[in-house]
Amino acid sequence: MAVIILILLIYFIHEQFEFSVVKKFTYFFLPGFSLIQVFLVFESSSKNWLILAIAICIGGAVGYYQAKYSKIKQQLTPVYYFYEAKKERKIYKKVVLVKGGRHYLYGWFTIFFVQLFIQIGLLAQKGDITHHLYEELLNDLFSIYRFQGLEEKSDSWYAWALYGASSLFYLFFLMRKYPKVREILFHTDKEELVEEGGIK
Repeated sequence: MAVIILILLIYFIHEQFEFSVVKKFTYFFLPGFSLIQVFLVFESSSKNWLILAIAICIGGAVGYYQAKYSKIKQQLTPVYYFYEAKKERKIYKKVVLVKGGRHYLYGWFTIFFVQLFIQIGLLAQKGDITHHLYEELLNDLFSIYRFQGLEEKSDSWYAWALYGASSLFYLFFLMRKYPKVREILFHTDKEELVEEGGIK
């Protein structure tokens, strides 16, 4: 297990220093789904409301911090091609890519340790740091993993709240900093296609 976690951790850290394409599934659906999970399983109590407030405040602060130091770039990616005068011509689509870097990692680890603090310190539940690290790495590296065993994860609504809040605040501040991100997410029906000859 330790070797697997180490490999996943190294790969995850490496990925944060690479640019990745902005996609609606990652930036809209997963955070929204997380907050729906919170709504479905949340039980009203003074302690739970306190935990929810902590999750939203810390998630918001982390999202702002991560967005503040994120970098973007635009890139042309081929979508199809055609032949003209016996020559292949490619049509490209403009995409936006984001890189979080070390500051994104700082935020990620903050969320991870806050989650452990809530579980062990506030809810007095047993927690295995190694197991939780393994779970979080799988969640972030393979988005579909978040949908595995939803019933078993229902008691971890605070984890959904932390993830959903930090992700949505990250998106909000990222769009404020880089209008191109907002354009690519909200105006995909107006995608700009560029012919090969028009690339500069």
